[in-house]
Amino acid sequence: MKRLITVTSGKGGVGKTNICVNLAVQFARQGLRPCIFDADLGLANINILMGIQPEHTLEAVVNGKKRISDIMIHDTCGVDIIPGGTGVEKLAAMRPRDVSQLIQSFSCLEGYDVLFFDTSAGISRDVLSFCMASQEVLLVVTSEPTSLTDGYSMLKVLSLNGYRDPVKVIMNKAKNKRFGKAVFGKFNETVKKYLPIEICYAGCLPADEAVSAAVIRQRPFTLLYPSTRAAAGIEQLAEFLFDNPGAGKSVTTFETFWERYMEVAGTPLKLPQRKKRNSAKAPPKVQSATTRPPSAQPPVSEGDNALSGQILASLNQLTSVVTDMSAEFKEFRRALAGPDNDSVTPADSESDQGAPQLPPSIPLDFEAYKKKKLNGA
Repeated sequence: MKRLITVTSGKGGVGKTNICVNLAVQFARQGLRPCIFDADLGLANINILMGIQPEHTLEAVVNGKKRISDIMIHDTCGVDIIPGGTGVEKLAAMRPRDVSQLIQSFSCLEGYDVLFFDTSAGISRDVLSFCMASQEVLLVVTSEPTSLTDGYSMLKVLSLNGYRDPVKVIMNKAKNKRFGKAVFGKFNETVKKYLPIEICYAGCLPADEAVSAAVIRQRPFTLLYPSTRAAAGIEQLAEFLFDNPGAGKSVTTFETFWERYMEVAGTPLKLPQRKKRNSAKAPPKVQSATTRPPSAQPPVSEGDNALSGQILASLNQLTSVVTDMSAEFKEFRRALAGPDNDSVTPADSESDQGAPQLPPSIPLDFEAYKKKKLNGA
């Protein structure tokens, strides 16, 4: 195994799987042997994009009913595919003896030049485990504020859990190249200011109607429409990856990859913690006539049982995290919409309608969103 690349995103709908599939096809067209590991738990987007219907998934391998070679789908547009499905979620719960057998069964993958892991969207233990164990991480974002914010959150959690290799960022669905670079520049400034992690610009894929047309036909757009701007963007992205391999600090064999994956999957994830604040002691509450007596209190309280206590503790922790991150994202918003933003007016001859301009302000007001939710709106 020469390269292990995880393709991930902070949120869904940014084109992560489409990029992964077409990158693998482009690697195959360059004479390499690529394989895609479908690590998306809930969706079967690779099946749709490639027009395939797997008979078995990784779950059959985890349960000991099949081998990896039995479930693989070979030579689909020059790419081999491992259907993951719900089997990915069951990996972390395997016994050490079963894990050893599973690792041995993956030895058939050592002959590939590159293995792509297409993860689920968002932040989860499985997604973080694949990222932490891989040589390279490709983070797909768009210029939309929600995508940039969720991408930032992914980088923050990766850095909290000790990931230090540079993350390659792909700007997808951009109006043109200069616009994509300008948005990345703002994003990179914010990451440098707040996070101990390095990102680099891997490339930009323009918005192209050919991508949607290829999805309908269930074929990679680089094969159906090789002369489009999107296909050219994939070619340039592949060239960048050829010229910029992983840093070499991580694993190089599939066996050591899975050992690292299981180590991360079995370790509690580090999440943003609430910052300590000095506040005056709150005065004792005075029960008023409108206060319900103990008999009228909600049926579930912290002392009812151990489970409800755990749930309430988890909710309190989540509320604290959201509160602290809302303040941080305010700073993130200000950095993206800095005073020099108006001076950035990208222009590119590739755009028929002229160059779009960066908006003067990118609204990322999590505090308002939180208040709206608390008020029941």
